[in-house]
Amino acid sequence: MTVYILGGGPAGLAVIDGLGNEDGLDFVLLERGAQLGGLAQTLTWENYGQHDLGPHKIFTQDKALMSRVENLLSPDDWLTREKKSSIYMHGHFLPYPPSPFSLARVFGITTFIRMILGYAAARVFSLINSKASQTFEDDLIGRLGAPLYEVLFKPIALKLWGDPKNLDVKLSQGRVQTPSLWEVIQRVTGMQKTSQFEALTFRYPRGGLQRLWQAIFKKAQNKGKFLLQREVTKIGVENGRVSTLSWRNLQTDKQEETCLQDDDIVVSSLPLGLLTHLMKGGLSSDAGDLIRKTVQLNDLLLVFFKIDRPSLLDESWLFIPDPEVAFHRISEQESFDPDMTPDGSIVCCEIMNNEMRPMSDCSDDELIAKAEEGMQRMGYTGFRVLDSRVIRLPRSYPVFRPGFEPALKNILSELDGIANFRTVGRQGAFNYIGTLDAMDIGYGCARWLVAGRQDGQSLDWEVERRRTSHYPVLD
Repeated sequence: MTVYILGGGPAGLAVIDGLGNEDGLDFVLLERGAQLGGLAQTLTWENYGQHDLGPHKIFTQDKALMSRVENLLSPDDWLTREKKSSIYMHGHFLPYPPSPFSLARVFGITTFIRMILGYAAARVFSLINSKASQTFEDDLIGRLGAPLYEVLFKPIALKLWGDPKNLDVKLSQGRVQTPSLWEVIQRVTGMQKTSQFEALTFRYPRGGLQRLWQAIFKKAQNKGKFLLQREVTKIGVENGRVSTLSWRNLQTDKQEETCLQDDDIVVSSLPLGLLTHLMKGGLSSDAGDLIRKTVQLNDLLLVFFKIDRPSLLDESWLFIPDPEVAFHRISEQESFDPDMTPDGSIVCCEIMNNEMRPMSDCSDDELIAKAEEGMQRMGYTGFRVLDSRVIRLPRSYPVFRPGFEPALKNILSELDGIANFRTVGRQGAFNYIGTLDAMDIGYGCARWLVAGRQDGQSLDWEVERRRTSHYPVLD
């Protein structure tokens, strides 16, 4: 049995690692890029050092998953970093999550009282209101009250995804965790200093995320094939099964094809929209239409600066709801591993392109100028930019429209109906997840594959679908 894995990001690599030493089972990984890692790569920038594609913390409340990932490297290869994050707005830096007194300092006592009263009323009303919210805006107003929502969460939603009235409740439920009213009272009175929704520390592999992918490659390189710079061009489907896979070797520009055996299986983390083209009639027209209407993705534009200071930020990362600043988050690699950026630091400014803030048509020079202007507005001065670069990640950020889940369920149901094909991960299941969440999905898929072979019967894949359909984000 051969498992063909399409896409070498965290989910696909975790499938490989999860297959372990299973006898009689090998794999072939097809990855379009020149290195592993997908959206969680570590890049070398000339002689300036190394940096990831934005900030990627290694943290989860799942202790078994955390242990499994940590065991990919030796204990000495891991750093424990303090997680410090802030919000910049109205010329002030607030802790994240913002403390009640920091809000009072920025917005004044009158507005602060309105926030507290609005929050308390929302929490009380939620106890008697049985109507489920359908949109990002309705959900957060119902949980936080309108004053707090309008100040903190609406502006960041506008920068990231677009109009919050046209965003599904799953985005707010996954991205914004709310404490109980009792916890708020405890924090106001000083009885409690931290929140259960905060990750106070995180782990990070020395030398960058690429260390994890290199470790998986080293463990598995003799058990299967890692084929890099291979672009999948066709997934042939016949009689409810994938029968052939075709790809282009980007190094030689030659087409290659393989025919699948009866017990072979394909695990894909490729974008759902791409599957409609690759399967060429293997999906119904209804599924293709649903994918085009449902699967919406924003472009993420990353502006990197090499600066002459060893450290610029006090925080691990900062969120910037302020509409006058082009980027919605800023971070630097030094906060994760200072040895990766010798002779200065590498700063990352994340700019989102969406329907309300179109940015993708800007040139690289224009994006760099916008990022520099934003940093100056925030008060970051007294350093020299040694170099800059822009990395564009088109169609990489999921946008959930109201009511998208029933359509997505129908899409995945049809794809799961292809007997030897499973689509997983951030892009493959249109799921808003982080690095460890994607790995958890990959490990779960591997468990399903191995258990099915050992038991000699097909296990219920729908159980695994439900298990991995929602991951809360702890920033």
